[in-house]
Order: sequence, then C-alpha cells, then structure tokens
Amino acid sequence: MSAATLPSAQEPSPLTPDPDLLEQLAFRSQLRYFYRRAISALDAAAAEFGLSPMGYHAVLVLGGSGPEGMWEHELIDNLASSSAHTSVLTRQLVNRGLVERDREGADRRRVHLRLSPEGWRVVAVIARQHRERLHELVEGWDPRAFEALLERIMRVYLGLEGRVRVERLGDSEAV
Repeated sequence: MSAATLPSAQEPSPLTPDPDLLEQLAFRSQLRYFYRRAISALDAAAAEFGLSPMGYHAVLVLGGSGPEGMWEHELIDNLASSSAHTSVLTRQLVNRGLVERDREGADRRRVHLRLSPEGWRVVAVIARQHRERLHELVEGWDPRAFEALLERIMRVYLGLEGRVRVERLGDSEAV
C-alpha cells in the first residue's frame, strides 16, 4: 500500500467511523427524507393544475417578482435553465393563460413576462394546498422539535453555533 492509500492517524478507519459523523449522517438522512416527502407533496399540488415542477417553479419566480413581472433572461437565470427550454416553457404557460408575454424592441427579442390574473389565482390556490399538505406532514410535532431542528440545521449544515429562538405568534398575528 502506498502512503496515499493508508488512513492517517487522525482519520477514523472505515470500520470505526467517527461518532460525530454518524450523528451528522443520520440527521442528514432524516432531513433529506422529510425534504423529499415535502417536495413530493408540493409537486403533487402543482400537478393537479397540470404544472410540471419546472413550470410551477417558473410561476413562483414570476409571482415573486410582483405584478410588474420580469424579463425572460431573468427568468432563465432564476430557473438555472437554458434559453431554449425556458422559451418552450414560457410558451406553454402563455398558451395555458397563466403568463402574459410582451415583446419589446425593434427586433422583438426582448421578452417581458408576468403572471396573468389566472396565474395569480392558480398560485394562490396551490399556496393554500401547500400549507395544508405541509401542515399534515408535521401535524403532531412538538413545537420544541422545530426549534431543535433549526438548531441542528445551523450547526450541522451551516457550521453555526448558537440558538434559534422560536416565538409562537398569537392567532391574530399569524401569517
């Protein structure tokens, strides 16, 4: 064996993994499981309106940009997608009546996009469904479990030490 393949004295061997690593892996596994279940529930709500995950992401981005919308090249950046794919996706959303498109400039290559009234209605309904489905996923959780989860995310994923303070809002203050 060469020196490059031998485990160093500081690294645990594969037969005796570091207990901190085991804890981190178990936590990451649990968090990923919850994340995948949540994404699956969210994608299912969008699919009820005939939206693919990318189509729903596009209407979310456009909705998040406000009533004024955004330029198509900004949407491309936000979706981390190709120009061709985004153009096809945008055309589908326009044809479904969810997005309005305006072309500007002499050559009409500058494209401005915004949600249509129907697009706003659809994202509002999906947002309500998302909230209900996520609530179902966490129903019965002790609020202290959320605080512990946030603290572990800060420590394990972000490498930050400290506490997250979770305050319960009164019903009139709930968002």
